[in-house]
Amino acid sequence: MSTNYVSCNISPLTEYSPSPANPWDAVKVRHLHNRIAFGINTSSVANALTQSPSAYIDALIDGAMALAPTVAPPWAPLDPADYEANGFTYGEDENRQLLDETQYTFIKELIDNGVRGRLTFFWHNHFVTIAHEYGFAGYAFRYYLALQRNSFGNFRTFITEMGLDNAMLKFLNGFESTVVSPNENYARELYELFALGEGNGYTEDDIVETSRALTGYNEYVNGENSNIIFNEANFDIEDKTIFEQTGNWGYTDVIAILFDQKTELIARYICEKIYINFVSPEVDDVIRTNIINPLGAIFISNNFEIAPVLKTLFKSEHFFDEKARNTIIKSPLDLIIQFITATGFNFGEYDMYKEFVKNASRVFDQDIMNPPTVFGWPGDRDWINSGTITFRAGFLSDDMLTLAREQDEEQFRQFAIDVSGNSNDADVVTKDIFEALMGEVPYTLDDFETGIDIFKSSVPSNYFEDDIWTLSFEGVPLQVRDLIEYIVSLPDYQLK
Repeated sequence: MSTNYVSCNISPLTEYSPSPANPWDAVKVRHLHNRIAFGINTSSVANALTQSPSAYIDALIDGAMALAPTVAPPWAPLDPADYEANGFTYGEDENRQLLDETQYTFIKELIDNGVRGRLTFFWHNHFVTIAHEYGFAGYAFRYYLALQRNSFGNFRTFITEMGLDNAMLKFLNGFESTVVSPNENYARELYELFALGEGNGYTEDDIVETSRALTGYNEYVNGENSNIIFNEANFDIEDKTIFEQTGNWGYTDVIAILFDQKTELIARYICEKIYINFVSPEVDDVIRTNIINPLGAIFISNNFEIAPVLKTLFKSEHFFDEKARNTIIKSPLDLIIQFITATGFNFGEYDMYKEFVKNASRVFDQDIMNPPTVFGWPGDRDWINSGTITFRAGFLSDDMLTLAREQDEEQFRQFAIDVSGNSNDADVVTKDIFEALMGEVPYTLDDFETGIDIFKSSVPSNYFEDDIWTLSFEGVPLQVRDLIEYIVSLPDYQLK
């Protein structure tokens, strides 16, 4: 997990307190939402600024935790053997359609419930399964619900539940692990990916012994792809030695020994992963000492509850430091959903464009519920190359903006009115559109000035010189579209 970068952010973990020199402003609100969620609409920024940062972040996280869970469709809890009796057909084509429906549901969660969606998606890239490999839509939907249900809760409970999740048992071959032939896959990933980090506090012998303790979860309740339960006949009842503790250990014992023996290693590993995903991929020993280790101590003191760690991090001076902004490259789903959120445009009912979003993110190598490997999506710099940066901008400018224009071209005008307070100063309108979409004006002043020129290019120059131009002019929707197309083409726009 360690990187070779050196962080420039030396601000502490202490709680950010606004001051005249360091105010709680729209830039910080947008930065917060770009990390803790998938962007924010301009109309919601004002509400955030009426509250203190601490109260606002509490409200965001507590509100996400209080949301009712996604309602499972009628087919999701069913075993294939029960499909026909409940009016469903079970076959390869039908199952593929239900897997698509599961992906659509997950993406809609990211759009509709940004904070909970963000955390659910973060854990999806931690407790990785690949739907294309285990294959059954019912498992996929239940796995998604398990991620959502535990995303802010207790990490020990979370990891315990995920190890017995049907999708995980099939994906990491736990279903095939018996006393005769124990499979090491889940034991290895439990330590290497889910709890400790590669080579961090375990040995190959620990993996072998743990795999014996995880045997027996390989009996279908009701035929193929039904619920998987424990079969004592397939469990290894001999003693195992795990982290130098010997006994006839089973699954719950493994979790107990892991959290008892490796408390600090778990806390630091998970907090570093949270830091990399929500603050910056640039981690060094100073960050570990001043930020990650204290977060780990908070994690432990709160009995591995996730929410207190998140609240501490997102409220901190470190998170709101200027050097923490624009340090992470947007994933494809970040790129698309932040655009949807920040513009607030009507792209049609979700059912009209859901394939658009899913297929585009898949083309850009982020097929939701199908990460490339058990390690998940590498992220950050891996998202960008000379080809993808062009296609990413093209999708937003050609496809998403076309959808919005087909719904109502006047919404481009309304967007400019909303973000600028109906300003008649074209420079101000341009600046406010930049800030709405990028959080702040571009790093390069030339890019900003080019944006102003583009915004004004379809209007005679004397209209601006003589203060004739207003946002009520007929050509304003086209002006706004042209400027947005330019903004999404900028390298800066790929950052959050």
